[in-house]
Amino acid sequence: MSQVDAPFLGEGKFRHSFEAGIDKISPDPNQPRRSFDQAALDELAESLKAQGQLQPILLRQDPSHRDMWIVVAGERRWRAAKLAGWTSILAVPHEGNSTSAALMENLMRVDLNPVEEARGIRNLLDHNNWSQRKAAVELGMDQARISRAIRVLSLPEEFLDLAGKSAVPMNVLVGIAREDDTVCREGLMRKALAGELTVASLKNKSAAEEVQMEKAVAQGANRRRRLNIAKTAPKIIEMLRQAEENNTAFSTADIAALRSLYEELSKLVG
Repeated sequence: MSQVDAPFLGEGKFRHSFEAGIDKISPDPNQPRRSFDQAALDELAESLKAQGQLQPILLRQDPSHRDMWIVVAGERRWRAAKLAGWTSILAVPHEGNSTSAALMENLMRVDLNPVEEARGIRNLLDHNNWSQRKAAVELGMDQARISRAIRVLSLPEEFLDLAGKSAVPMNVLVGIAREDDTVCREGLMRKALAGELTVASLKNKSAAEEVQMEKAVAQGANRRRRLNIAKTAPKIIEMLRQAEENNTAFSTADIAALRSLYEELSKLVG
C-alpha cells in the first residue's frame, strides 16, 4: 500500500524524542494488531543490532502508573528491542488520539494486503465516525480508494480472510463485490482463491460468463437427475420385491446400502 498522509493527527501533538526504559513500557491491550510473526521479530531484532533504531516509537503515559508508558505505535520495534537485549528505546510521547494513531500506523504497514487495508480504513472510519468524504480529507487519500475498500468488505468474512492470505488483488475483489448474482459471486470467489481470476477476465465478463455457464450446466444436471427418479424408482422397487419373494439373504454391505437409501428417502418424502 502506498503512503498516506494523516492531517487529523496534527503537528502539535508530538514532542521531542527521549529514551524510554524497555521495562517501563507495556503493550496497549486494545492494539488492533494481534499477531506478531516470531521469525520477522527475530529478523527485526538483528536489524536493530546492526543498524540501530531508525524511527522512534510512540508512547502515552499509563494513567494508572505515571512512571510507566503504553505503546501507541511501534510495538514490533519495542518487542524486537527486547529480543535484542536493549534496556531502552527511542520514543516520542503522544497526547493525541492514541487509538487513531495506532490504527493509522497499522494502515501504513508496508506488508499490508488489500483486505487488511480495507479493514484498516473501515476501523478508522468507525472509530472517528467519519463519512467516506471526511476520511478522504483527513487521511489525504483518494475517496474512490476508500469507497472501493468499503465495498470489498461486503464480501463474506471467511472469504476475505482467505483472500488476504492469498494476496488476491484489490481490483479483483472489487469486481467480485459488484456481482449481484449470489451463485455467480460464489463461483468468482472460488476462482479468485484458486488464482484463476484476473482483472482482465472480470472486465470483459468472461469469468462471470464461465460461472454462469457452470451454473446452467449444474442446474441442467439437477433437472435430469430429478426426471430420472421416475424411471429408476420402479426398478429398485421391483428388485426389492423379487428379493423378498425369493427370501434373498442380504450381505452386510447390502443392508448398510439399504439403510442409507431409506435415510435419504425419509429426508426427501418424510
